[in-house]
Amino acid sequence: MSKSVLLLNKKHCMREDLTVAIKQVRAEGYDLDISIPWDINDIGKLFDDAMEKGASRILTAGGDGSLNGITNLILDRGAEREVALALLPLGTANDFARGVGIPSNDLTSALRLAVSGGEHLIDVGVVNDRHFVNVASGGIGAEITSTTPVELKRLLGGAAYSIMGLIKATQLQPYSARISLPDGQTEDGEVLVITIGNSKYAGGGFEVAPKASLTDGLLDLAVVTKPENEGFDQLVEELNDPFNEDNRSLHYRQLAEFVIETKQPLPLNLDGEPMLETRFEFGIKPKILRMVLQNVF
Repeated sequence: MSKSVLLLNKKHCMREDLTVAIKQVRAEGYDLDISIPWDINDIGKLFDDAMEKGASRILTAGGDGSLNGITNLILDRGAEREVALALLPLGTANDFARGVGIPSNDLTSALRLAVSGGEHLIDVGVVNDRHFVNVASGGIGAEITSTTPVELKRLLGGAAYSIMGLIKATQLQPYSARISLPDGQTEDGEVLVITIGNSKYAGGGFEVAPKASLTDGLLDLAVVTKPENEGFDQLVEELNDPFNEDNRSLHYRQLAEFVIETKQPLPLNLDGEPMLETRFEFGIKPKILRMVLQNVF
């Protein structure tokens, strides 16, 4: 039987439903240890300790940000052949878990899946020297996400009219950007929002990359540019029809690599973790990470 180690944030230690889940899974005979990092500097040491003790599965308890952190740790350590990663969804949005069918409303089932489920090789996105598993998003959306409360984040992630309302009601300006494509072509534009999906969902359950797959070796790039002559109604129509090749402001592509350059620093969120640069070199590492999943899409 495989040995699993759960890296558990101390803020979740007293959750009664988690205690019940751990006791139940152990009672079923699964070998599960718990390690609690008391600050961010402990995570790497506890991971190394787990590997030395023969752990074949590392479980991270949290949301997309926690998943991002452990993924980067595994890949930076070159441990992707030695250990499988599993997610116990205890975050706020749990977008990645939603996309792959990990139950967030039944911790016992989620934990049982983590210690006993099948392992699948999945793609991991990379930008500059950082990895992401779910979605990277940039532009006005990322700027608002980093400075405003949950209610406004949800508003931004919702209906197309919400995005337009925010653009009209605020002083936020688009970002002058150049996108370099694999065929050598470049596209310049005034970018409002960029999303790069390895999986489908972001922003608390909104499908920002409908065609994304964790195993296709591609990233789904969606770019929203500022419409000409205040043509916001046209943009709303395009947001509701993202694959239309005649769209003028919204373009959706599936690519293995591309480069985004901006004149001023562009705020980007990688699985919710912030990044601020003027040049982003995107790529994909196909089927590099072993994850414990019920379904792979």
